[in-house]
Amino acid sequence: MLVLTGEKSIESKSDEKGCYRVERAFGQFQRAIPLPSGVDLERAEANFENGMLTVRLPKAAKEAAATRHIEIK
Repeated sequence: MLVLTGEKSIESKSDEKGCYRVERAFGQFQRAIPLPSGVDLERAEANFENGMLTVRLPKAAKEAAATRHIEIK
């Protein structure tokens, strides 16, 4: 499970024809994203740049498929 937790804070100002307006939105958030099986968590990377969060979760190296010999009687 990938859990993202953060806090947002947005402020918007406008001054039009003698009317001054300010809007604010703020608060905490949390998102939980289920991950598929086969993810290599040891090589996971996250980068936050210019307001963009990039999370890279590489696939784990494939394990050799288990083979089984079934005797026909």
